[in-house]
Amino acid sequence: MVMAIATQSFQDRLMDGDMTLDVSPEVDPGNLVYHKLCSADDFEEGEGKPFTVEGTHIAVFRYEGEFNAVDNRCPHMGYPMSEGSVRDGVLICHWHHWEFDLKTGGCFITSGAGNDLKSFPVEVRDDGCLYVGLAPGEKEAARRRQIDRGKYILEQGLKDRSSLLIAKAITALKAAGATPQEMIQQGLFYGAYKSNESWSSGVAILTLAANMWEDVGERDHNLFLVHGLTQISRRTSGGSRRQGFPLPKTSDEPDLATLKRWFRRLVDQRSSSAAQRILMTLYDRGYSPEEIADIVFTTATDFYFTGDGHALDFANKMFEALDYVDWEGANEILRPIVVDLVGRERHEETARWEDSVPVLEDIFTRLDGMWEANQENEAPLDISAFTQTLLGEEFEPIVAEIEDKLREGVKPTDICRAMTYAGAIRTARFHLKNEGDWHDVANIYSYAHALYRAFHLAPSAELLRGIFHGAVFMTYLRWLNMPAARLPREGQRLDETFASEDKMLDRLQEFADFQKVFEAEVLVSQYLEEGYDITKLRHTLAHIMLREDAELHMFQVLEVAFRHYDLSDDPKEKRMHLLAATRYITAQKVMKGILWSTENAERLQRGELLSERDDDN
Repeated sequence: MVMAIATQSFQDRLMDGDMTLDVSPEVDPGNLVYHKLCSADDFEEGEGKPFTVEGTHIAVFRYEGEFNAVDNRCPHMGYPMSEGSVRDGVLICHWHHWEFDLKTGGCFITSGAGNDLKSFPVEVRDDGCLYVGLAPGEKEAARRRQIDRGKYILEQGLKDRSSLLIAKAITALKAAGATPQEMIQQGLFYGAYKSNESWSSGVAILTLAANMWEDVGERDHNLFLVHGLTQISRRTSGGSRRQGFPLPKTSDEPDLATLKRWFRRLVDQRSSSAAQRILMTLYDRGYSPEEIADIVFTTATDFYFTGDGHALDFANKMFEALDYVDWEGANEILRPIVVDLVGRERHEETARWEDSVPVLEDIFTRLDGMWEANQENEAPLDISAFTQTLLGEEFEPIVAEIEDKLREGVKPTDICRAMTYAGAIRTARFHLKNEGDWHDVANIYSYAHALYRAFHLAPSAELLRGIFHGAVFMTYLRWLNMPAARLPREGQRLDETFASEDKMLDRLQEFADFQKVFEAEVLVSQYLEEGYDITKLRHTLAHIMLREDAELHMFQVLEVAFRHYDLSDDPKEKRMHLLAATRYITAQKVMKGILWSTENAERLQRGELLSERDDDN
């Protein structure tokens, strides 16, 4: 497929340390097609004018009686060159003062040919009009130049940790027709390869962007990508992860069971590089995504709620990301999860979990029989009622009830759904006096959803342990609902009227601006009860989050709320998920730097000047 080939080329160049742009091929003057622009008399001496010819953006200048035409986008940041000035035959961009030979487009600031402006021949004909010569296929060539330049700028933005450069690249790539998959794949590979760290918040947010693309309004698509890529830039140093290799091939290969056993042992011993090599071997030998996922999920649940659930959660996100990019670059994208499995806290080693360890260890001796009974039997689950069971205060009766339900044949995914519902209630009833513990409720909410997804991808007896881990952690969070925050009553209304659903959503954004959390929840409850467009509400909640410099947990909470709203047929459960998301998002107060960078990049792409804003900020 074209996308895979193009992205693999980027990966090869990144790993070789070569991110220079390709030089445009020579054009045969005899093949040029000339297009009429305007009368030559329309130009003043030294003046530049912008033109768009068959999708190609051109800046034409009159200097010392001659006419010259170049690409109208500065290769540095995309500023319109038609707004620049010419001195001694040198065209100067007025933003960062990059300088170019007006005749050839050659750049004087950097030596890379990819930073030159493309020049075009111009003629003044007998009719007194200007004509510019374009090669056949120039529109597609210009588009490919835009995409190549956008990828190059994105690479530079990631290296420089510049949200503005990243936003410029994304805006240019989208305008040139690059697909979301291309941009997300470049970010995923960079985030995995240019770091020795674990699966980062940035690559997780990029995966969430892929998952939630239809849940976000089109105006916010660029912003979503810039969020993830900016987070990646902050977690990478520009250096590369040490190159790794699978085990050598032999005629007597270790089988899957052996590789699984070795991987679990190496992670247990915290031997990161060796465990990475096993994972690379699994991929190299062509084992299926389900087989690899089984090994990773099993290892993640060998320990208790590893990293507050992030190890399992990030493993799930990793497999979602790999599916999205058709496993291109998987050899590198797989590796960071090992750092999560090896380095994150194992809660059986903490004092907080000390009482639960003997109880759970006893249950885990019966896992095989429990799984066998579960697969042989079939039973329904009242998700709403079992959610209340999971919200109990003591973990021993809860884990006993879970074992009974599993033996009866209740689907593990149904128990995970109940756990996610319980996580929504914990979040919606989280009292603001516990502000320092917001991440705990987000972690259980996202963990329960990840567990639900894991059982769909690679169900196993070992994965059942994750349900028990989550149930115990849920009881430890009961203190965060003491006192419990009030919820909007059914039928409760704000003391104001709205002319339309759009006016309601405008008001929701105002409540979020001033952290009026309960008022926002009442409005969302009212919106749902009045049966307004749920898509518009999703877009608004996503916009509220994206306009802030949001951190990972906000993205996770919103995705879980949207996915489980869709899964449920129970109006009360659906309502609770959206109330949880509303509370979590509107209670956070952060800066808007990424929003401003993206807005500026989009204005530059449209050819506007940043000095011509219609506000005072």
